Amino acid sequence: MSAIPHELLGLRVEVLRSIRRTAALHIVGTNLQVRIPEHVGDERVAAILRQKRPWIRAKVAELKPAAPHRGKELISGESFPYLGRNYRLKVGEGQQVGVCLAGGYLRATVRPEQQGENRQARILQYLKDWYRCRALEHLSVKAKRYASRIGVAPAGISVRDFKARWGSCHKNGLVVFNCSIIKAPHSIIDYVVIHELCHLLYPNHSKAFWQLVGRYDERYDEHRGWLRAKGGILL
Repeated sequence: MSAIPHELLGLRVEVLRSIRRTAALHIVGTNLQVRIPEHVGDERVAAILRQKRPWIRAKVAELKPAAPHRGKELISGESFPYLGRNYRLKVGEGQQVGVCLAGGYLRATVRPEQQGENRQARILQYLKDWYRCRALEHLSVKAKRYASRIGVAPAGISVRDFKARWGSCHKNGLVVFNCSIIKAPHSIIDYVVIHELCHLLYPNHSKAFWQLVGRYDERYDEHRGWLRAKGGILL
């Protein structure tokens, strides 16, 4: 009888032996993939699972679907995500309007005469503009770095407010990202950048495409799972 459990913390354990040097765990949907060298026996696999149980438990909790979030009131004290961290909003009044990140807060400044629904609409627009600027800034840097490593040359990088996708790669070489991805942790943003840049070489989701993605993001399955589970709260 195998020492490897069939299920662990609600995940079906799947052992994948191949020509590799080290062991690695990946959560893919409801499967816990244990990728190990061919010579590693079942007892060692079971030991790895016992050792990594806290990590697996944390990942299971992280990947659980988030509860539906209510609309923001756009008032001081509300929390907004940016690069994987949450920042409290502080609303103030003044003539230099807009949003900036300062002192650990997202500070929104509106004119004193802007009240009620108009005030909320202004704050929302300032936040959207701020996210868009930060997204273009960070995504351009990341795209340039990964494009050099992958060996591609995008015709341009831009951001948009997509409703149901994180990016797109056009036939003309233009790569467009959803500006809301800037709210996610760096590792998730990196995955999206790598994904779209790899489409410059493979305009499909073939096996060769995913192998290329995996070359630059070994945890891409986990990052895809994070977006499926939590991506909705970023939009």
